[in-house]
Formats: sequence, C-alpha cells, structure tokens
Amino acid sequence: MKQRQLKLLGLILIGVVLLCNQFIWSSAAFGKSEDSPQKPRVIIILVDMSDSANEARQTVCKEAFEKIYRNLRQGDRVVVGTITSHSYIEFKPTVDAEIPNKTIWDNRLQFEKKLANTKEKIRGETNKLLSRERGTMLTEILDSLNIADIIFHDEKERQRILVLLSDMIEDSKEYNFDKDKITDEYIDKVIRDRRQKNLIPNFTGVKVYVAGASAADSNKFRAVQAFWARYLAKSGADFSPNRYGHSLINFENGP
Repeated sequence: MKQRQLKLLGLILIGVVLLCNQFIWSSAAFGKSEDSPQKPRVIIILVDMSDSANEARQTVCKEAFEKIYRNLRQGDRVVVGTITSHSYIEFKPTVDAEIPNKTIWDNRLQFEKKLANTKEKIRGETNKLLSRERGTMLTEILDSLNIADIIFHDEKERQRILVLLSDMIEDSKEYNFDKDKITDEYIDKVIRDRRQKNLIPNFTGVKVYVAGASAADSNKFRAVQAFWARYLAKSGADFSPNRYGHSLINFENGP
C-alpha cells in the first residue's frame, strides 16, 4: 500500500514538473517571462504605393518593417494594406494574420512550426508588396486613415498601433500637399471640411508611427509634419513628433 502511494506521489510530482516547464516555455516563447506579461496588439501597416514613394519602399520602408517584424509577439494581429489612388473604395489587406498564442496544452514542435509559418507569411507577403516598382498616380492618405478606423473599431482588447510607411504627401482630387501652401488656415480648412463630412477618424488610444516622410525641402517637410500633427490630434491619436520621420528610429522602445 505504501509503495503504491509513493508511486502515485511520484507520478503527481512528475506531472507538476512537466506542466511548470510548459508554462515557463510558453511565457518565454517571445523572450518574455511570466513576470512581465504584455498586452497583445493589432498593428496596421499602411504602405504608400505612389510613384514618389518607390525608392523609399525599397529602402527605409523595408528597414522599418523589419523592426516591426522583430518586435512581434504572441497574440499580435498584423494587418498590411496600401495607400493608393483609390484607398477607400478598393482597399483589400495584403496581410491579415494573427501571431499564435502558446498554451500549456500545445505541442512545442507543432506550435513552433505554426509560429514560423505565420511569421514567414507576414514577412513574405509584405516584402513582396514593398518590392513593387510600379506606383499609383495619386496618394489618398486621408482616406486610408478611415480604413484603419474601421479595422480598429472592433478591436476592444488589443492595444492599437498604426504605422504609416509613406512620404505623407497627400495627393488626391481635393488636396495636393506638393502644390498647396500648408498654413494654419489651410490646416483649419481641411479639418473643418472633413469634420463636416464626418470623415475624421476616431483614433482615441491609437499609437501612430510614420516612416518614409519626405518633402521637397525642409520648410515643406515641417509644414507637412505640422499638418499631420494637428490632424491626428483632432482624431484623438497618441502621436508624437518623435515618431515621425524618414526612418523608423524606434518601434515600441520608448516615447
């Protein structure tokens, strides 16, 4: 009887050890310990497909995507789409994938295979998009933000992040940042017009990054940056000039 009890106790201890090992590995699968749980995110990446952004797509935008890719963690949803001449009416995600979560019940090898396949699909499809050389004539960045708003709307639990890989030069039927003189009055008018049409997105709680920003000269660059700073502020976004530039200096590593 005593031998049976000891054997049973031994089996229980082995089971506990195995469960603990699974739990520890699950927590550390993306380099994080169980002491520092991080909220999963929905990361929307919008890629400027205009002719003017061709060179940036091949260089700084690819570099920016690699930083985002290396930062992905369990539970993250990644949506990659395009900014084109018809951003709103023709939008179709190039990528819409979720990084799988590891649980204590998952087989380690099967999970690692599923994880690798998911991440490779995200990287492959996005790099294919960034490698396209033929661009569109117009750039409807403002309307693209409304698409992001729609996607974010149903994401109540995950942290929301928007990354714009664009020169940020709006070139649509209504506005042409290259030709228009962007003053405070101009910005006021654009915001007023879009508010009247109920077109300003609700980005409350959305953290925004910009990489690929460019302009003909430094004055125009600062004017365009000022436009987006005010427009995104009206949308309620979490936006800082530190996250606006030609290169993505940091991604989720600081303010």
